[in-house]
This record gives sequence, C-alpha cells and structure tokens, in this order.
Amino acid sequence: MAAFFTSSSSVLSLSVVLLLISLSSARPSVKVTDDVLSTVCSKTKNPSLCLQTLKADPRAATGDLKGLCQVSIDLALAKAKDTKNYIGSLIGQSNGPSLKEKYLSCSENFENSIGDLQDATGALNSGDYNGVNLHASAAMTETDDCEENFKEPPFDPSQLPKRNEDFDFLCSIILVISNLLIG
Repeated sequence: MAAFFTSSSSVLSLSVVLLLISLSSARPSVKVTDDVLSTVCSKTKNPSLCLQTLKADPRAATGDLKGLCQVSIDLALAKAKDTKNYIGSLIGQSNGPSLKEKYLSCSENFENSIGDLQDATGALNSGDYNGVNLHASAAMTETDDCEENFKEPPFDPSQLPKRNEDFDFLCSIILVISNLLIG
C-alpha cells in the first residue's frame, strides 16, 4: 500500500510540474485582447497614451504577448533612431562648443540605446525575458545620462527633453510587458 501512495504522489508531482511548465511556456502566447492591453497600459505612467500608442500599430491587436513586446521594442527603437537624427541636426545648429559637446554626448547615448534595444530583440527571440527587461532598462539609463548633461548651463533650448521623456515612456511599456512575460 505504501508503494501505491509513493507512486501516486510521484505521478501527481510529475503532473503538477508538467502543468507548471506548460503554463509558464504558454504565457508568451497569450492572445492580445483589449483586456490584455488595458492590463499592460494600466501599469504605465500614462495608461491612455499607452493604449493609444499600442493600438496605433496594427500588429498589437493580432499577436500574442511576445509579439506585443516586439511591437513595443520596435516603437522605442524607431523613437531612438528619430531622436538620434534630431540630435544630429542640433549638433549642426548649436552655438558654442559646450552645447555642441553635450549634444555629441547625447548622440552617443542614443546610439547606445539603439544597441540596447537591438539586444532586447535578440533576448526576446531567445525567450530571455529578463534580458529584455535588462536591455530596456539600460536604454532608459542612457537617456537619463543624456539629461544629466543639461543640469548645468548651457541648458538645452530644444525639444530634446520631451523626446527623452517620450522614449522613456516607450521603454517603460517594454518593461511592463517583459515583466508579464517573466511571470
């Protein structure tokens, strides 16, 4: 009789382990619905802007959670590239070497952010959701470093601070989704 309970509990334990494994591997394939988008966006600083941003991309409504994460990475990557180009124009227009030096530093920061987001895509594709989170956080740190350049005069007269804020917001969506993927 003891052998029966031992084998029964072993089968039960194995069943529970297999169930947990299947649930954890199923999480990335959770279909994106309005409820999922609402859950994701409710965890951001601006839920309505998050919903508006994600719903503007048609891929967001047709994919799974992993696909939604890729959409958010793509949005942040596009913003980083656009901001880097914008900084390039500021470098050409800047009056004075000090401001130009600060813009050059920010350009390097955004180049690093672009690399971080490309690395986040690689991590996502390999199922390394902690890596996605880490790379998105690193990209956000780069914009913080850019902003630090302007704590002392000469101050930034451009729209760069707003662009940094927008970029950070997009990266925060990546963080929320990667945390959901992690479980």
